[in-house]
Amino acid sequence: MLVVNVVSLITIKEKSTEEILEDVDIKYILRCILRLSPTEVEIYYLLQNKAKEPLTVAEIAKEMNKSRSTIERSLVKLVQLGLIARRPVLAKNGGYTYVYYTKPIDYVKQKLLQLINAYYEKSKQLIENLTSAALIESLNSMATEEEPDNGSN
Repeated sequence: MLVVNVVSLITIKEKSTEEILEDVDIKYILRCILRLSPTEVEIYYLLQNKAKEPLTVAEIAKEMNKSRSTIERSLVKLVQLGLIARRPVLAKNGGYTYVYYTKPIDYVKQKLLQLINAYYEKSKQLIENLTSAALIESLNSMATEEEPDNGSN
C-alpha cells in the first residue's frame, strides 16, 4: 500500500526549471548519470586535479583516509566506466602493482555527452508514454521496495 505524507501546501513552493537546474554541476552529473558514490567522485577528483602522477591503491587510500578495500571497489567501477585507467608498474619489493590515472578529458567529455543524450532520449520516451496507471504502478513498486521487511506476512 502506498502511504502518502500530507504536507501543508503553505510550506510547498513549486520550483522553477531555473531553480532546479541551479544544483546541476559536474559532480551532480557524475553522481546522477553514472551513479557514482561520493567516494568515487572524490577519487576521480583526486586523480584528475590533485595528483601530479598516477597513484597506487595504497596512495589513494592514504590521501583519502579510507580503507584499501573501499578504494579498490571504487577504482574497479571507475575503470569499468572508462573514466580512469590503470597500468602495471614494478613494485619496490618486487612484483607488480597498478597505478591509476584519469583518461584524457576529451574522451571523458565524449563519454558523458553520449550518456546524457541516451539518458535524455530514454527519459523523453518514458515521459511521452506515461499514463496515470503506469505512474501509479511505478510508485507502488517504489513503495514496496522501500518498505522494511519486519517478518510479518
